[in-house]
Amino acid sequence: MIRRLFSGLTLAAGLATAALSGPLSERVERILSEDEIRDFTAGKTFHYTLRGEPRGAEQHFTDGRVTWRLPDGTCMHGVWVAREETLCYYYGAARYGCWNVVEFAGVHRHAPLEPDGTRGTGPSVYINRISEEPVGCAPQQLAFSDLP
Repeated sequence: MIRRLFSGLTLAAGLATAALSGPLSERVERILSEDEIRDFTAGKTFHYTLRGEPRGAEQHFTDGRVTWRLPDGTCMHGVWVAREETLCYYYGAARYGCWNVVEFAGVHRHAPLEPDGTRGTGPSVYINRISEEPVGCAPQQLAFSDLP
């Protein structure tokens, strides 16, 4: 019985060592640079989860516009910009924020930042799928008050 237990522990240790023996770059989180963020984001639609629940889809146009469709079907239109290691979104005075785009073992997430650029305390939003499909929102409508 002890021999069987020892064999099982040896096998488990061997599997753990094999899992951790990949290149160091595959085992360390990496924050994308400004150019990497632009290349990763422009022309793409990110499908998000937050704490395991759908968080909507965000279509990033190459000219900096963005459309975010929330899980309830509500759509918001805004802009996105990459600066240094930061991706920022602006959907109006009450809806904006900046994030680091973090990659780990092929998985990407948006890690929140505080307004002063320090790491935020909120949860990350995970990109669970990337596509080039539109988010299915009506085009942005201008109100008469937006006209000159």
